[in-house]
Amino acid sequence: MDSGLTGNNSDYGQLIIIAVLTLIASILPEIIFREWIGSVPALLSLVKLIILLLAYILFRYLKNSKISKYTLVLGVIILVEILTKFTTSSSLWQETFDRNSFVGNFGGSILLKLIGIIPVVAVLIALFRSPAEVYISKGDLSIKADEIKWLGIRKHMISWRKLAIISALCISTGTVLLTIFTVTGISAKINTDNLMKYIPFVVIFALLNSLCEGIVYRSAILGSLKNVLPKNQLMILAAMIFGIAHYYGAPSGIVGVIMSFLLGWYLCRSMYETKGFVSSWIIHFMQDIVIFATILLLGNYY
Repeated sequence: MDSGLTGNNSDYGQLIIIAVLTLIASILPEIIFREWIGSVPALLSLVKLIILLLAYILFRYLKNSKISKYTLVLGVIILVEILTKFTTSSSLWQETFDRNSFVGNFGGSILLKLIGIIPVVAVLIALFRSPAEVYISKGDLSIKADEIKWLGIRKHMISWRKLAIISALCISTGTVLLTIFTVTGISAKINTDNLMKYIPFVVIFALLNSLCEGIVYRSAILGSLKNVLPKNQLMILAAMIFGIAHYYGAPSGIVGVIMSFLLGWYLCRSMYETKGFVSSWIIHFMQDIVIFATILLLGNYY
């Protein structure tokens, strides 16, 4: 049995500790440095890794295996981030993948994401013994969704198999409209030839990108903390990190964070209730198709 944290005050303290560790591992430190100081220290990722390593040692010493396991998972994610930055800064990588082309820029980035999730999946399975335990499995799509009042979803009225498809279509449509009104404008100049030429890459990139982000932002967090935090706290924590990660997305800034937070919360909800990956993957995949297609239409690859 883990030592330490029992009772309401201790549970609240545990939540704070987990939230702080998660924020350290997120891109929030990079955002703060870039927005307030103007540049990000070169060794910031290494500092984050050292902090997580010290936290891991501390919680191992305190025999709190739940938090120590989660800290280890975060540490692996940051280590992958460091190796990714090192790889993309090399002259060989830059010569191989042209960042001024759609396939070169996004293909190279997604290839690194795909390689990077391998150690994340490995440590999750090593710590929690089963892919299903960390939501790296299909899940049961016949499970009917719990009530979500603000979306008008009534309790146990529709299965996630149907809801995932409906949600994917609605969210993708919303993404198109949001992009038009907040990023491109109605009169934006578009390049339909690019879209037709690269549509197979759009599908492949969307499929792989949604897979990789699902594992890092949902499987890793939900799988590590499902027996540590209550459902609502867990959904909010995972959604918060997904939101922060899209601060420099489209739309960017606070609007982008809020929109991504809401999407992340919904994706986590589908994964948590189906006990698997596929329902959230369908939704995220459809949205990524819209995003990559928009990038192609605008010719903005960099």
